[in-house]
Amino acid sequence: MSDPDDGWRQSPQRLVLMRHAQAAPVPFGDFGMDADIQRPLTAQGRLSARQRGHELQAMGFVPDLALISPSLRTCETWAAMGSFFGDHAPDVQHVNALYETSADRILEVLCEVDEKYRNIIVLSHNPGIGNLVMDLAGRDASGNLPPALSLGFPPAAMACFFSVIPWNNNQNHEMSLYRALCD
Repeated sequence: MSDPDDGWRQSPQRLVLMRHAQAAPVPFGDFGMDADIQRPLTAQGRLSARQRGHELQAMGFVPDLALISPSLRTCETWAAMGSFFGDHAPDVQHVNALYETSADRILEVLCEVDEKYRNIIVLSHNPGIGNLVMDLAGRDASGNLPPALSLGFPPAAMACFFSVIPWNNNQNHEMSLYRALCD
């Protein structure tokens, strides 16, 4: 599968890693974890999330499983993306381990997924989700980091990967980056 579009369309396993859309800052003087986890999306964040839903629909991505951090901003990002998946609603799981976590832990969560789930979207936070994307994209066959990722993984950034190997048996080098959307 040398053509990325063909690889994406024909692959038995597809994975979307996405950072939540732009969120409001923590209220001044509130430094507690509850204040951070309750941060809502901004109006721009809702628009960006909706756009990502349209882009996934255009790519023909229909997830079997959505793994979402329990924070308000990730839940609102998922809701704002709309039903880009049509009538095939995925199983949605709110996973505590996706909040304030590392790239390695997100990869561990993916390795725990049942093989029946072939198309997965993960909504999480930086630095973990961005670091995982950089690690996986850096191991692409070309060996180069895609230009779209050169400035990091901002809010509403999304990276799409495909593989012929189930996620729970996959190693970094067995995934191919299809597209990174970081605008």
